Amino acid sequence: MEYPAPQKKLWRRFAAAILLVWGLGAPLGPALGNTQPSSDPAVLTLGEAASLLRVISLELKQYAQRNKIPARRIGSIWRFNRAALMAWLNGDWTVIASTLPPTPTDAKPALSTANPMLSRHEMKRVTATGTSIAQNQAPTSPSRKISAEGKDGTIGAAPEQRTADDVFLRSQKVLLAPGEVTIELGQFYSKSDSQQLAAVGGGVGLATIEQETLTTLLLGRVGVGAETELFASTSFRSQDNDVYVGSTKLSEGGRAEIGDINLGVRRTLLHEGPGYPDIIATIDGHIPTGASSYAIGGGLALVKSIDPAVLFANANYRHTFSRNFIDLARLEPEDSLDISMGYALALNDTLTLSTSVSGVFSSATSFDNATLRQQNSYSMQVGLTSWLAEGLYIEPSVSFGLSGPGDSVAFSVTMPYTF
Repeated sequence: MEYPAPQKKLWRRFAAAILLVWGLGAPLGPALGNTQPSSDPAVLTLGEAASLLRVISLELKQYAQRNKIPARRIGSIWRFNRAALMAWLNGDWTVIASTLPPTPTDAKPALSTANPMLSRHEMKRVTATGTSIAQNQAPTSPSRKISAEGKDGTIGAAPEQRTADDVFLRSQKVLLAPGEVTIELGQFYSKSDSQQLAAVGGGVGLATIEQETLTTLLLGRVGVGAETELFASTSFRSQDNDVYVGSTKLSEGGRAEIGDINLGVRRTLLHEGPGYPDIIATIDGHIPTGASSYAIGGGLALVKSIDPAVLFANANYRHTFSRNFIDLARLEPEDSLDISMGYALALNDTLTLSTSVSGVFSSATSFDNATLRQQNSYSMQVGLTSWLAEGLYIEPSVSFGLSGPGDSVAFSVTMPYTF
């Protein structure tokens, strides 16, 4: 649907202002707790417990969240009882209260003693929890304990939901178990300008293309197997385009349309361990719903946790089967490479700050009415991820260009919900 650009600019900028205020007003989550280490060696922090068991902190935290290891959540931090951990590690089932009825196959898993590292396979076979040491106590139910407040509860129980840093990394790694689904709604406002060669009055001139865009994104992810998930997305976009050659406006216009469809699969190739990161592969495709081009791509992501931060880097290649369009704003380079890196800093389980930088390197591509130059562009993004309700997070962010003759800035607010 085409319409005159000036008539839409005012409401689009008003919507961008609302978007910015909404994002900045998002709840920042609970205040930071006291994270000073205890002087009692019997009580361990997450890092100390991971060091004792010789495992990765992030994996140990995930096991504690899933109630598969004796642990206690105090506010937003985790604490571990040394004696209970050692009893769990030794498979001492007279000491630990099991949260699941023992089965003939895995009631007492045989843990390896030859390897000083506890393997991922061995950890998956253990489902015991509890922090109480039996000392001539009266028998209790193997699956339930009474909390200090007098309420029924399982020792070590915690909300079985992902932390804010995990949610931030949802586009970098595989988070969903088979059957789990994430629906994500996002609102984006961006303004940018770029330069490219265009046909002008029988000759060729350097044209400046100014774009102002308001986009609504709908994205879904579903776990389909061990360490594998599928994703699909589409969008609705309202955009104004103005083309200038020098100080002369060559053309102007705007459009509102349903965006193209993106489909892909993501799979974990290697799990993080001492000295090496998670390695995740992605393959995706771009299916046009209107006047745009088909594309296919793939990439690799590396994720390494250094508690309380998580480092990540990824590289994605995309090949576009570029088509000719009269509208210069629809032209796309045939080949592009996107490289990004950054970190997520967990202030607690419900609030994470993030920063990333990225570079997009595109090839020169010739069309009937224009030539896209080879371009290298760089940008930086800062944001936060905050818990709102069970399974629901909010993620406001801002990004801006770092290079090139043009300028660009974008504001966004996304809300992923997992069930």
